[in-house]
Amino acid sequence: MAERGESTLVGHLPKVLARSAGSTLNLVVAGSSALLAAALHSWAVAALGGAAYVALVAWDVVSPVFWKETLSGASDEARKLPAPGRLEDPRVRDSVRAIHQAREELTRTLEGAPRGVVSHLGLALASVRELEGRAARLVQRGEELFRYLRTVDLNAVREQIRLLDEQARAARDTEARGQYESSRKAREEHLAALMDIHAAYERVLANLSSVAVTFQGLPAKVMRLRALDAQATDSMYGDLSEELGRMNGELQAFEDTLQSFKEVRVAS
Repeated sequence: MAERGESTLVGHLPKVLARSAGSTLNLVVAGSSALLAAALHSWAVAALGGAAYVALVAWDVVSPVFWKETLSGASDEARKLPAPGRLEDPRVRDSVRAIHQAREELTRTLEGAPRGVVSHLGLALASVRELEGRAARLVQRGEELFRYLRTVDLNAVREQIRLLDEQARAARDTEARGQYESSRKAREEHLAALMDIHAAYERVLANLSSVAVTFQGLPAKVMRLRALDAQATDSMYGDLSEELGRMNGELQAFEDTLQSFKEVRVAS
């Protein structure tokens, strides 16, 4: 049984390797190394760049999340953040725009970084890619909830509950009173569901904002490591990786709580 499972993993390995080898971030690292090596006529720089590229691919290959995303069949486009202009929710749009800008700045910072720094950042950069994928899923969920919440009126539901309560109190017939009370209970359940959806939407926005702030801080942290270069300690690289890993873990837990909102259907 174990051999069968190992055989299945080996069979999928070429697909995983191909996706990692062709990822934008990994190619940026490889390409910038090649250009710098050519400009300096330095085999040492080329070797360091190649080592950094191999390290990034290796991180992907040992990442369960990367395997899961690759084998899920979802396209790379589905894992990428959409362009801000394609989004309807202004608050989601602002967070996505901030992440895009920070990612571009991070790419520029990495392009000029010493190869040793980029090599040490292998785990952190893999976490950045994972974090962006989670942000893309949050954006999709935020847009779904935003579109749904635009179609409902919480105050109208509250007013219906108030009217049904008045009608139940005023009804002289016992059966009629029971029907009004039953309708009021149904509306109260409706309102509770809507409140849960609204709370989930607010948590999506809060998590997206947190991701944006994290991305905005990354270029400065990488630049600090560039400035220190040889003086940078393994613990400094580890702290950055730990921070990104912790955020990915928190977002994974949040995604799990949103499973019940995959299909938003509330009876009116």
